[in-house]
Amino acid sequence: MTRIGKIARLPAKVREELNTKLDDGQEGPALLDWLNALPEAQTSLKENFQGAPITKQNLSEWRLGGFREWQIRRELLDQALQLAEGADEMEKAVDTALLPGKLAAALAARYAALLNGWDGEPDEKFEAQLRILCGLNRDIALLQKTMHQAVQQKREMQKAEDQADRRENEELKNRTLNMIQSIPEREALAAALGGGQRGFNLAKMITAVKYDLPLEKDERPAAPVGPAESVSVLPSPAKSKRGKHHPARPSPVAPGTIEEDPIRPSPTEFNSNE
Repeated sequence: MTRIGKIARLPAKVREELNTKLDDGQEGPALLDWLNALPEAQTSLKENFQGAPITKQNLSEWRLGGFREWQIRRELLDQALQLAEGADEMEKAVDTALLPGKLAAALAARYAALLNGWDGEPDEKFEAQLRILCGLNRDIALLQKTMHQAVQQKREMQKAEDQADRRENEELKNRTLNMIQSIPEREALAAALGGGQRGFNLAKMITAVKYDLPLEKDERPAAPVGPAESVSVLPSPAKSKRGKHHPARPSPVAPGTIEEDPIRPSPTEFNSNE
């Protein structure tokens, strides 16, 4: 049932605290002063009821409505907890799975006693006793079916828990064996890769992938660099070798000699032209 009163519109935390105070027997005037002074209540009243305060009538209606529902829920929860505790105590004292069978045996004894005292002539008393026994028989049959389903469900849950425990133990055993088996292979692989720290790190990553072992964050291989991120490394001009694209520099001129200019004509050429 959806409630739309002033107290029902309050936040759940405020309603729970109010119900607790009512359950403790606190008086109405003090509760009204406390409620109307709460900032949460003032905001709710302003948004939904034009700021009108919570009155004695509102509190009285809540006692008969929302508060009573809260009490019933609490009583049901308390009874459920008591039943669970009683069932645990009963299981410690007797085997509850066999209890319906014992009840059926006791009922069978009642049937036998009734039939032994029956003279074969139907009468109202006999029929009344027989109707009671028949009703008890139906109840016990239903109880047996319910108990059987409960026992079966409990066994299935226990079986599922056992299977989960076995899987966890098997996984732990496999991880431990993989870790042990990876050690000699990692050492041999590190030596084959040239040894040193680089060879050891490579061998550690390879064996971790092979045996499904965890890799530390700094041991995981870096992502490959794409074409757009690649950087071409060219030799420095100062370190490049001479080739046909790099003509040789002229050799230094010896002291006292004149370097010939390939463009300027030589003195002999001037003389011949004259």
